[in-house]
Amino acid sequence: MTAASAAPAHFSLGRALAVWLGQVLSLFGSSLTSFALGVWMYQTTGGVTRFALIMLCAALPGVLFGPVTGALVDRWPLRRVLLLSDTVAGLMTMVLALLFFTGQLRPWHAYVTTAIVSMASAFQQPAFAVLVSTVVPPNHLGRANGLIQLGLACAQLGAPLASAFLLAVVGLEGILLIDAGTFVLGVLPLFLLRIPERPASTPAEEGPPSLLSLVREGGSYLRGTPGLLPLLLFLAGSNFITGVVEVLVTPLVLALADVKALGMLTTAGGVGLLVGSVVMSAWGGPRRQVHGVLLFQLTCGLSLVVVGFATSLPLLAGVSFAFFFGIPIINGASQSLLQRIVPLALRGRVFAFSAAITGMMLPLAYAISGPLADVVFEPALRPGGALVPLMGTLIGTGAGRGIALMFLLAGTLTVLLTGLAALHTPLRVLEAGPEVAPGPNAGEPPIPTSSEGAMP
Repeated sequence: MTAASAAPAHFSLGRALAVWLGQVLSLFGSSLTSFALGVWMYQTTGGVTRFALIMLCAALPGVLFGPVTGALVDRWPLRRVLLLSDTVAGLMTMVLALLFFTGQLRPWHAYVTTAIVSMASAFQQPAFAVLVSTVVPPNHLGRANGLIQLGLACAQLGAPLASAFLLAVVGLEGILLIDAGTFVLGVLPLFLLRIPERPASTPAEEGPPSLLSLVREGGSYLRGTPGLLPLLLFLAGSNFITGVVEVLVTPLVLALADVKALGMLTTAGGVGLLVGSVVMSAWGGPRRQVHGVLLFQLTCGLSLVVVGFATSLPLLAGVSFAFFFGIPIINGASQSLLQRIVPLALRGRVFAFSAAITGMMLPLAYAISGPLADVVFEPALRPGGALVPLMGTLIGTGAGRGIALMFLLAGTLTVLLTGLAALHTPLRVLEAGPEVAPGPNAGEPPIPTSSEGAMP
């Protein structure tokens, strides 16, 4: 099958959109619960550390077990994986609701259920990415991934606002019930639609390979494909910078202005994220996806450099819009690139490795940004600080200027890494070789229309 091959005729674009909409609604419901649970945790315990543990439980399991879940995604039918992950997440919501209604909900229940949902997400994300690459024609992958980024943006922007409103109106119990309802809407298309499956990667007479061999095969493919591992490391660096920005933007703005200004800048960034997602879904990204990733990453780096010098709130709002505008295009283009070049039988593992490598950067950024700001950079740019003679005349001194220097350094590092990536020939020409179709690899039989794979 050539790269120009269309998606399987038995799975229309409308049905793919139905699955996408169901997954977006389920994600929105989970985001409602996640926000409300964090508020409940803080109000119940009064401790920031316990609140932070919720974030850790939400991030760490998926990072640690990503390679294993990716191997299982490559072994199991896609519909079964998606149903299983959504069902587990829905059951955890019901468990939380039952504990809350009976007055038995405790902080440790939230830790355990959040960790289990994180594990379910570690299955759901690569499985959905494989499904998209299987049923969407290559020339529409950018738009499809733009729609996915649009769904994520809606969840990230709308869910906290909606959850805060709903907490005041229906409370945590009402939000848990709403989440349970979105779970039903999420799995309904998976029950009603028969999803095309992939051919077995090994002959039936040889038996299924061991889980360890599948994980090793995925790792070997990453190491053996020129430019692929550097791309993932580059994206991991991008994720780290984004995590630093998320941690430091609030204290930076509050050192210059009030909470109202912080809300304005947060809104500007959210609008940028939403507009970038819409643009990616309509445009599909540049013809050469690597060039799009590098170009918009450079834009993000330059935006951070400007933050280091800026004190004008309108300018910072514009920079916030520009930075977050590029994020969904970077994510959508890089995902489209992986979907085009990775063989079908390896996609679950490669997507899971990618999520693990990039995902571990956010907890690391969260962990070190605060101490670096409080202990190193902020004191260094206070009056009489060690860096005042060197940097004080450039970016100023006083509260928030150490954080501004961190933004300046983060932006400079981003620009340098982007330049090095552009000079790395295997990465720059990564998609110049023959593309892998969304269907089977060369030499494999066509995608079978099995009892799970055929449409009625």
